[in-house]
Amino acid sequence: MAYNNDSQDFLPDDQDEFAMRMPVKSHLQRLDQLLQQLMEELDMVKKEKEQLRNNLIELSQKTSDSFDDANKYLNEEYRRLMQEFHEQNALQLEQHQFLKQQVDSINQDRIKLQQNTIVLENRVQDAEKELGFV
Repeated sequence: MAYNNDSQDFLPDDQDEFAMRMPVKSHLQRLDQLLQQLMEELDMVKKEKEQLRNNLIELSQKTSDSFDDANKYLNEEYRRLMQEFHEQNALQLEQHQFLKQQVDSINQDRIKLQQNTIVLENRVQDAEKELGFV
């Protein structure tokens, strides 16, 4: 094997000899072909890069849309729950006020009954005194 300084590759002796005997025109044609292949590969890589960029933009948009939809849903759900909470809280306050009024009314009735009981006991005692039972 011989060492080729230009390509830094190890080539078999017969390839070195073939390359040395090849005319310059053939070398230029091979270089043109290689350059053409490289240009085609570069175009393919550019197209692939552009496709990947477009895919990334599309995914970013979908992700953004999905996030926006989720955010909208969560905000609507939060508003609905807060509305329901306030409605339930208002209902609880109304029920509390009603029950408080009922308790106050019952307490007033109890006080009136106690007062009436005292009045009746006094009348009974007065009646017993008049009739001589005491």
